[in-house]
Amino acid sequence: MVSARMSVWKFKRGMREKGFNMLEESVADAARKTKGYRGSVTLLSTDDPDSGIIITLWESEETLKASGKGVFQDTVKKMEQFVASPPDVKNYKVDGAELLL
Repeated sequence: MVSARMSVWKFKRGMREKGFNMLEESVADAARKTKGYRGSVTLLSTDDPDSGIIITLWESEETLKASGKGVFQDTVKKMEQFVASPPDVKNYKVDGAELLL
């Protein structure tokens, strides 16, 4: 069953765009190369210009846990200059998904 990590990020005032740009440029490529990675969704709050959510999808709970010790840990370090606090992180099992963009 596919597993998901949801991380809620609180950015320093005005730093959300720069933080997410850095993520896309340097971290996303590493995630794509990580065993078990199945994709991601980035959600930008329309109510709070300094917050956002990243949901990453993993082929199993094991690959999700392994990524937490590698790619996610590296991401948190790279984001330190942009964020007001460490992200709030929760893990889930994906029951279903449909995406039509």
